[in-house]
Amino acid sequence: MLDVLQKRRDTACELVNSIPGVRVAVPQSTFYLFPDVTEAMERMGYTAVGDFATDALYKTGVSFCTREHFGRRLPGEERQYIRLAYSGIEVPDISEGLGLLREWIETA
Repeated sequence: MLDVLQKRRDTACELVNSIPGVRVAVPQSTFYLFPDVTEAMERMGYTAVGDFATDALYKTGVSFCTREHFGRRLPGEERQYIRLAYSGIEVPDISEGLGLLREWIETA
């Protein structure tokens, strides 16, 4: 199972980091990613991460949580983050979904 999760993590990280304006560090051990989407949102004209998440769902079928799902922002916290879980998603589906997300962001 660890090998499966590592392959999913590596695939997801590679694809997320190929999306313009989206960056994520490769975590050591987890089943989700916490990418910074600040620059992508700015390029696309979004100021609210919730609106970005809603539009991503309707336009790409990709769903994710936002930073706000995990509590209030800290003072001075200005970057925009989302949470992408990959534990129950097969590699081809990760590739398809993140490919659709990349296309949507690239064409904005």
